[in-house]
Amino acid sequence: MKIGIVDYENYLPDQKITAEELSPLVNIPSEILRTKMGINEKYVGGPEDHAAMMAVKSARKLLERNQVDPLDLDMILFSGETYCEYVCWTAAIKIQNELGADNAYAWDLGFRCAGTPLALKVAKDMMRSDPDLNQVLIAGGNTNAYLIDYTDKNQSFMFDMSPAGCAILLRKNHSENEILETAVITDHVFCDQVIGKWGGSLHPIDESIAADPEALRKASKIHLPDPEGMKTLLGERSLPAFTGAVRQAVKKSGFTTDAIDFIGITHINPKAHKAIIADLGLSESQSVYLSDHGHCGHVDQTLCLHLGIEQGLVKDGSLCALLGAGTGYAFACTLVRWGKPAE
Repeated sequence: MKIGIVDYENYLPDQKITAEELSPLVNIPSEILRTKMGINEKYVGGPEDHAAMMAVKSARKLLERNQVDPLDLDMILFSGETYCEYVCWTAAIKIQNELGADNAYAWDLGFRCAGTPLALKVAKDMMRSDPDLNQVLIAGGNTNAYLIDYTDKNQSFMFDMSPAGCAILLRKNHSENEILETAVITDHVFCDQVIGKWGGSLHPIDESIAADPEALRKASKIHLPDPEGMKTLLGERSLPAFTGAVRQAVKKSGFTTDAIDFIGITHINPKAHKAIIADLGLSESQSVYLSDHGHCGHVDQTLCLHLGIEQGLVKDGSLCALLGAGTGYAFACTLVRWGKPAE
């Protein structure tokens, strides 16, 4: 049974910030932001650019364009960030409510910025096993950009983060844009390396923090317990995990890496991006780089796919590897055979 992508939609905020505008905020020269960190410009969210809100914007446009009645959706899977509008809240059910998808059930999948490749696998597998799931909406949004402390140089690897949203419509027995196999690698040595330390049950924001404006500001941001140790570990372990996920997904799908036509990689620094491509034996012309967008989290894969189609890199029959990675650290790759099947 084939599960195919009917269509997708990305939501990107209206406002952007250039490397030159970002430079004084992070105290890094604009040339370094461009060449070493891969940020020419990136998106800046507005007052209504939050994870579930952006997912709804994407989903509405997607359903309208494809003339799909929300009542015909069987499931809504929120694959966005758990840092969203509210704490202890199910974003997918809010999306269901906003769309009026009364016949669906809705739930959240949290997997940081590796969420979209995993969501494609989970939705595909559930549709294959459940006769009642014929049409599924995956919707996500990422607002982790709002957690980044620009005054902390240790967080510079996250200065590229941008808010964005996406939606993907899947259909059973849809022969186009077939979802193939997925591979996931989680490297648990990073489990506590990037955390929102304060505000959870372990470290609640108490009166002493609330009374100190600077302590309160820092408590609302990401925390890195061991930045130097994490940097060393990432240098040793991230490349084999990135490429390992791709190789496993390719093998499970019955191919070898030389069959890949296009790879959509989550935004990372240019050196790491090129290293992944080289390690897989691919060329840079088989990918796009999100230097004019930033790291849009869960949206990176569909954004890469969109740009690849626009630039003629993805055509009917193209084997596309959609590769994501999220703190924790998780690495996930899903293969999609884009376009119409061969005659």
